[in-house]
Amino acid sequence: MATLQKLRNEAGVLVAIVIFIALAAFILGDLFQSGNSMIRGKQLEIADIDGHSIEYPEFQERFNEISEIYKQNNKVNNLDEAAYQQILNQTWNDIIRKTIMSDVYDELGIKVTSEEMFDLVQGNNLHPIIQQVFGNPQTGQVDKSQVIQFLKFVQENPDAPQKASWLNIEREILKAQKYSKYTDLVAKGMYANSLQAENSLAIKNKIADLKFIQKKFSAVSDSLVSLTQKDLEDYYKKNIENYKQDAQKTISYVAFNILPSEQDEKDVERWINNIKSDFAAATDNEQFVNMNADSRFEDVYDKKDVLKEDIANWAFNAEVNDVYGPYKEGNVHKLAKLNNTRMLPDSVKASHILIRVENAEEAQMAATLIDSLQNAIESGAATFEQVARDNSQDGSAQQGGDLGWFGRGAMVAPFEKAAFRAKRNELVQVQTQFGFHLIKVTDQGEKSKHVQLAILDREVTPSTNTYQDIYAKASRFAANSQNLEGFNSQIEEDGLRARKAAIHENDRQISGIGNARNLVRAAFLETKPGKLVVGNDKSAVFELDDKFIVTALESEQEEGYRPLEDVKSSVELAVIKEKKKGMLLAQFNEAKATTIEETAQNLGLSAETAQGFNFEFGSVNAIGYEPAINGAAAGLDVDEISNPIAGRNGVYIIQLTSVAGEPSTGIEEEKMALYQNAGYRANYQAFETLKGEAEIEDLRSKFY
Repeated sequence: MATLQKLRNEAGVLVAIVIFIALAAFILGDLFQSGNSMIRGKQLEIADIDGHSIEYPEFQERFNEISEIYKQNNKVNNLDEAAYQQILNQTWNDIIRKTIMSDVYDELGIKVTSEEMFDLVQGNNLHPIIQQVFGNPQTGQVDKSQVIQFLKFVQENPDAPQKASWLNIEREILKAQKYSKYTDLVAKGMYANSLQAENSLAIKNKIADLKFIQKKFSAVSDSLVSLTQKDLEDYYKKNIENYKQDAQKTISYVAFNILPSEQDEKDVERWINNIKSDFAAATDNEQFVNMNADSRFEDVYDKKDVLKEDIANWAFNAEVNDVYGPYKEGNVHKLAKLNNTRMLPDSVKASHILIRVENAEEAQMAATLIDSLQNAIESGAATFEQVARDNSQDGSAQQGGDLGWFGRGAMVAPFEKAAFRAKRNELVQVQTQFGFHLIKVTDQGEKSKHVQLAILDREVTPSTNTYQDIYAKASRFAANSQNLEGFNSQIEEDGLRARKAAIHENDRQISGIGNARNLVRAAFLETKPGKLVVGNDKSAVFELDDKFIVTALESEQEEGYRPLEDVKSSVELAVIKEKKKGMLLAQFNEAKATTIEETAQNLGLSAETAQGFNFEFGSVNAIGYEPAINGAAAGLDVDEISNPIAGRNGVYIIQLTSVAGEPSTGIEEEKMALYQNAGYRANYQAFETLKGEAEIEDLRSKFY
């Protein structure tokens, strides 16, 4: 029986263990199945804003939306570095504002109804964004039928690029309207009382003459101040926020500049000399240049004084198709061929008719309209002036299209080319970025000889062999370095120069390198102090702009507060200043007498005078800007001597000798002005205060 009972007891324990293992397997299995998404979510997290996790796909989607709108508005296909950074920051700020304010709106019950949106978009209270987008540039008025027509187009064409733009407009209106309601609530909570108004009026429009005594902290020898470790520790703890630091890493790097070799120079010299005979024999100079040169043929005519002296002297004495060179300008070898000459004016007087275009469909219609207008003028059915008044979409329409006299460089290139090459009273058509123009040259200045040059150029650039040689040199350096110690040894051995830089997690530029985002990301994501920085391709060689970079990580500091030992010198200076302030305040209080002159004498100082002191924002020339003096002066009567005033740079005593100027408003008016000013500040400070209180973890550096 005992044995049986023992088996039963042990079996109970065994069953419990089996059940526990089964439960654990079930829970952990479920965790790991769904946990893949949990882990993946953390890997994709780009920000944590007050406990709200923002993932990369959401951020990137908003970034793409803003990018597309930017490209459409600026008519570009790609973002340059400045635009990329601007949009990245805009996306970040949008996400922060949306996340923080969403909780606030929900808590306060702030909403925008569909009826409100209708009123803001096409009703009687159009939002400023609608007025800006759809308003007439001349009158500012919005044609609501155009808004309705646009909305109908967007609805019927959901894949059109205008859809994204409209969704962004809707989002911005909704965001602005909600925030406006919020700031209205905050502003209505502002208040200005009579005491505030009295204090404000006490300094408004008042100008004073005064006497003053001053002693600067710098006039007290540091040797008179004794410091203890406790003094430093107390000050450090009290002012700990002054010593906050971001995460930072210090790198040392060597740059291998990708520059042309002597052989590259010789190769270009050989090429330019060999092709000279072919260039001279060419019958179509424009085509020859476009097929062989680095730069395309420029259809321009130049005066003699525009060209360099040696080129000008040759060109204005040469025959058409003569060739000059080779010659070198900077890093470019060139040949010049005289393509043509013309007698052209230096200035013209012209009129024009402009038909503006926004897209290809409008361009076709504008071209047809310009043709019909030209036919009407040439047939005598209408005058140029009348046609311009009735049809031109330019400010000159009221003057019959008259643009007056203009010289070279005053107009966009296609317009200038057409106007300066046209004959007097000839009608010529030209298309510019503004639309289609019909130009009539009504008068011309004195004509002079101009030359048109066909320039065949070839820049000396690093060849493939040169590029590979420089890369090989950088690779050998990295391979021989392996780590920071080897990096420093190899620098000395190769006679190279290393540079240092302090970098932060979201930096995109490094001084001396330029755009180096990939290098910064690699340094923060994957590299430990004492190691070489290695990229995603596992190579320590980074190609950045026109150089190869090999980098070693010297040290790193985490986000937080710099330890006292690291900031000891600045803490000592601050404590010395505080102690000097205490010493001087005690001396000034002990020396204070019935007159300011006697007080100065007791201190071994002199009483100085100053005129034209403005209570609101003034400074005394002999003192500099000391806000504490402004505050003290506002509470003094004429001839009253102040108590010692501790300022930023010294200790002072002042006495007002005269005060002029009276407030321009009464108490009630000043209360209203203070209230309105507080309301204006609320529009900006309300969100900034919420943002300052929020806990925001910025993880953008993992992805950008």
